[in-house]
Amino acid sequence: MPILPNPPGFQRIDIPWSHRPAEYVREPGVPRGWYQDGRKLHHVKASKAFIWPKDGKNGSTWGRMKDILKNRGPDIHVAFAANKADCVSNRPPRAQWSRHTNLDDRDLRFGFNSQKFAPWTNSRGLGGRMPGMSYDFRTRKYGPPYSRMWTDAVWQQEPYKNRKWNTYPEAVRMWDGSWLQDRQYMPQSLNGPTHNEYGRGIDGFHLPYGPLI
Repeated sequence: MPILPNPPGFQRIDIPWSHRPAEYVREPGVPRGWYQDGRKLHHVKASKAFIWPKDGKNGSTWGRMKDILKNRGPDIHVAFAANKADCVSNRPPRAQWSRHTNLDDRDLRFGFNSQKFAPWTNSRGLGGRMPGMSYDFRTRKYGPPYSRMWTDAVWQQEPYKNRKWNTYPEAVRMWDGSWLQDRQYMPQSLNGPTHNEYGRGIDGFHLPYGPLI
């Protein structure tokens, strides 16, 4: 009879461990390669996928097609992963694809070697961006940084039917990192109006918290 292997060493836990997506590390003093749960993986054949970020405006299919025709919106990026299912997890963060990492550089790793895996994104290649270009959320194009550039924006949720007369987002971030919020979208509890374009409210009453104090 075949000898069964020893049973696994089960232990009681509150929540099962969820493996983080493998990350490619290119840091001085660390052997280059894919790491998962603190262990270096071997014999990895990286998978790649095209990722098209959204800036929050024109999120519909037709809206994004219009962006292509007008050459607006974020660039398409290439994400890579040790597992094909993890490509989305390795997509470039907002601060990276907009090139405003000076305002949000928390835990940003740039391990992807674009010259090797996506040479057409090089400034000397087809469709590449020149160094120093940043995404302007006002014009929705890449360009040289300037003091009135919008470095981020929060747009109204789609479908938004009043875009013809209201071309401004709910909130914008300025060059120095400060945010400006359109007061009409604020709840009453944060000193917003009783009524706004979405509907009418009850003066001095903010659901689900009840009367304002």
